[in-house]
Amino acid sequence: MPNKFISIQESADLSSKSVQTIRRAIKSKKLKHRRQKTPQGFNYMVNYEALCVLYGIKSIPNVKVESKEAKIKLVKPKKSEKGEGMYVTNDDFRALTVSLEKMVSQHSEERQNFIRLVDTLQEKIFVLENQLNLLQTPAKKWYQVWK
Repeated sequence: MPNKFISIQESADLSSKSVQTIRRAIKSKKLKHRRQKTPQGFNYMVNYEALCVLYGIKSIPNVKVESKEAKIKLVKPKKSEKGEGMYVTNDDFRALTVSLEKMVSQHSEERQNFIRLVDTLQEKIFVLENQLNLLQTPAKKWYQVWK
């Protein structure tokens, strides 16, 4: 069975780890990998079997392996034709309505606080500009002192 290599992003998605964690595992040689040369540098491809062994991935039902390119792609599950789905009860809807009302009132309070803050900052800027104008040197030249 040939080795299957996947990109770092795909391996991060499959293992539920961050891309940086996968890069650290490559650097510490915990994962088998290969480099693909590109004009910008190198792309690292991670061995799928080594990834499964390292992070304990047993089977992923939504993964489709293409044999030609030896890539792994995520496939979205198909919708069922029976009309099964999630239903919202009245209690859930009421709870959602209450939480949305709380969020709207909190937003309006935060908006008012922000407007007050902006007004205060504008007043302080105005005061500082006036103080700067008072501190400016007079328009007389240095030699006009003796006149």
